[in-house]
Amino acid sequence: MFPENKWWAIAESKTIRNKPIGLRRLGEDLVLWRDLNGQIVCQSSLCAHRRANMALGRVNNGCIECPYHGFRYAPDGHCTFMPCEGKEAHISPKMRIKTYVVREEHDLIWLWWGKEQAEYPPIPWFAHLLDRPMRWASGAVDWNVTFTRTAENLLLDIHHFSFLHRGVANFFSLTSYTLLEIDEQRKDDDFFYFSGRLLPEEAGSDKESKERFPLFQHWLRFPNMGLLDLAFGGMEFLVIVTPIDEENTWAYFRYYAQYINTWISRWMSRLAAWIEINFILPDDYKICLSLQPRHSSLSSLSLNKFVPADEGIIIWHKQYDSLLHSEESIEGSDQQVVGADSETFAK
Repeated sequence: MFPENKWWAIAESKTIRNKPIGLRRLGEDLVLWRDLNGQIVCQSSLCAHRRANMALGRVNNGCIECPYHGFRYAPDGHCTFMPCEGKEAHISPKMRIKTYVVREEHDLIWLWWGKEQAEYPPIPWFAHLLDRPMRWASGAVDWNVTFTRTAENLLLDIHHFSFLHRGVANFFSLTSYTLLEIDEQRKDDDFFYFSGRLLPEEAGSDKESKERFPLFQHWLRFPNMGLLDLAFGGMEFLVIVTPIDEENTWAYFRYYAQYINTWISRWMSRLAAWIEINFILPDDYKICLSLQPRHSSLSSLSLNKFVPADEGIIIWHKQYDSLLHSEESIEGSDQQVVGADSETFAK
């Protein structure tokens, strides 16, 4: 069960070329391919005839062709040809495969998960990233970790860095940066904003001493997109997490660089992405696999002993639970989610 009537990023545009590609998202087995105009088509991966996997087939004359008996389906899902019955055969309108609404924006493929709309809302994004081509590098992983656990780790938990990623932290002389101080936080509908500082243990307690250290900024588009301004070398870190199914999650990330020289930005972002995929994400994956219980939810939060630095996780779970259990839009539940209750934290 996942939030509906929302756009979910499901794949990188560059991965869908001439051949059909099968993947699983939101508990559904899908096949993605491109029509004669190069437009993305997303359909159920099971042939209506004998339930063969359409991702093993091919694109033939603007249709996807089943590898088992050659039945062809148009981008709208209707069968256009049944070879065993001949070209003149009547094709029942029931001989069709489910087709999903998809869009291609920001070099990603987005699937509309929910009811059909007369007019669909815009793709969620962070506006200041729109006009920055060739200044980012990306990567993606499939994790055998639940969506909520992945969201907690990759979108919300900042203060684990110096401990879980000790090797990287040591390389950048950040192992002593263990104190998290939130400077500001606000919420507006499906938008969250946090800013603060990671401080070394020896940081002074007065305001002037703390302000010597850079202020990070953290934006969230509920429920699965995060953007972190690292306040380090002009880098920003974008993360999108999408459920594969109830037990697994697809995680996509980008590192943006904002140096004046585009070439330097490109290579710095590539270096950051290489470090992420080879050193940081493996640490995150290992620890997420160890967390108990495997499925986290608002009802299971009492198993944790939270501290104020974890407030973002509590707010996220309240919002997520409200969305899952309400037929109203997220705006309708906004007043119910204003922050963590004081009794939530360990005394």
